[in-house]
Amino acid sequence: MPKLKMERREPTRRAIRDAAVRLLSEHGPRALTMERVAREAGLAKGTLYLYFNDKKALLESMKEEALRPLREELAELLKSSLPPREKLVKLVVRHVGYFDEHRDFLQVLLWQRQIVESFAKRRQSDPYRSFVEQVASVINDGIDSKAFRDVDAAKAAAMFVEADIALASQRLFASSSCDPEKDARLLLDIFFNGVSARK
Repeated sequence: MPKLKMERREPTRRAIRDAAVRLLSEHGPRALTMERVAREAGLAKGTLYLYFNDKKALLESMKEEALRPLREELAELLKSSLPPREKLVKLVVRHVGYFDEHRDFLQVLLWQRQIVESFAKRRQSDPYRSFVEQVASVINDGIDSKAFRDVDAAKAAAMFVEADIALASQRLFASSSCDPEKDARLLLDIFFNGVSARK
């Protein structure tokens, strides 16, 4: 599609995504029908389908648009000249903080993850795979510099990323919230030191 045409369509696409986030955060997953999204966005239902073929396409667009700034920020962080351990520390602190700042979006993301996408499909997605590979590269740098012991960096990176996602998810449903950095430091302490009592 020509760039100018896409630019003209983007304000309407954004309004549709915002309407869907409001419906999900205020009324839950059952409220998310194409008809209700169209009404919330002030559009005819038929017009909505000019922008999104179905609910799955809408949810995917919401996820990609909301995660783009975070992905760009984390990609810059992972390419920075910081020591490997500090990169991972900053990654978790920023990731947890981002989802605290965008709680409505996190609800959408979790709902989509549970209802629309299976774990296996998510693991095969390009952004997820790319992110795990970037973290694995940081872990390999740590191994090379002797900051980390010699481990399978790809497996360690996948565990690290999944723990990071799980922490953000747990915070959404916790009955009380604590400082995001405190939770991030807990994850990092467990990742770097395990849960065994120190002797």
